[in-house]
Amino acid sequence: MDNLTHSVAGALLGQMGLKRASRFALAGCILGANAPDIDVIAPLFLPVDNIAFHRGPTHALFGLPVMAAGTVALLWLVDRLRPAKPGAQPFRALPLFLVTLLAVVSHPFLDWLTTYAVAFFAPLGDHWYSANAIFIIDWVYWIILVAGVWLSARQWKRGGAHPGRSAQVAGLLLLVYIAANVAWSAHAERTLAAALRQRGIQPRLIVASPPPLAFWQRTLAWRSDREWGSGSFSPVAGLTLDPTVSPLGLDDPRFLRARAERRMVRSFLYWSRMPIVVEVEGRPVLTDQRYHRALDDDSVPAAIRRRAPTARFQIPLDLPSRP
Repeated sequence: MDNLTHSVAGALLGQMGLKRASRFALAGCILGANAPDIDVIAPLFLPVDNIAFHRGPTHALFGLPVMAAGTVALLWLVDRLRPAKPGAQPFRALPLFLVTLLAVVSHPFLDWLTTYAVAFFAPLGDHWYSANAIFIIDWVYWIILVAGVWLSARQWKRGGAHPGRSAQVAGLLLLVYIAANVAWSAHAERTLAAALRQRGIQPRLIVASPPPLAFWQRTLAWRSDREWGSGSFSPVAGLTLDPTVSPLGLDDPRFLRARAERRMVRSFLYWSRMPIVVEVEGRPVLTDQRYHRALDDDSVPAAIRRRAPTARFQIPLDLPSRP
């Protein structure tokens, strides 16, 4: 998910009533909800590539308490530098840690819902998990989250009897929306699997990706041991299979050479759940099915297509060798 969504999700947790746990509890919720994304600066200090490290250790089960503890330590330092006024809410480390930990946990949960996936057991395990249910930026999320935060903030300010209720209702609505989308993606993947088997194709992996804006539709990517293809699924049209079937291309000598010689290629393969080798403007490129032509769907506005950073998921294989 984008960091705006994470921030508002953290604020929603605070407005539910968690901000009463300690001084800076609301700040802990917002900072904690973003803390795992500190991994984006890792390539500046560590010999890692962002594509392989992002959504890895800092998003994993073993790293979440560390993220929460680091956030609380930062807020403790602020508390030391700016002591609370007499009568103000005191700083309570343990309640603040528990509240912040809940916010930190919300981050990989929301990320898991997207197709990008999360390595929940990194660095001890290298499997990536994804529910394939929500696009990385979702307008329904924003409406529910912002409404819940705004309504509850007004009630807290006015001293209402149940100031956190609006945020709690918004959280419940969000969970219902998430559950419905998880179920819809699973249904689309099962429908495609059955159709492929009827055609004599045994799928090894199927991913149903929600396009931007049209959360009720799914862009489908499937692969067998040797080939890959695509399709779409919607409540009105049902399942539509693209008749084009292409080889994975992972036996291409240019790919095999690049994999042996270039760390970036190996990092991409560590992250990629659906790697393929294709020709882009006459050049061999390593990419991932989930994002190859993902924005070709008619429901995607032209402005998004023009500005999408597609090059992030394309690695040319004919570049000079690098360590």
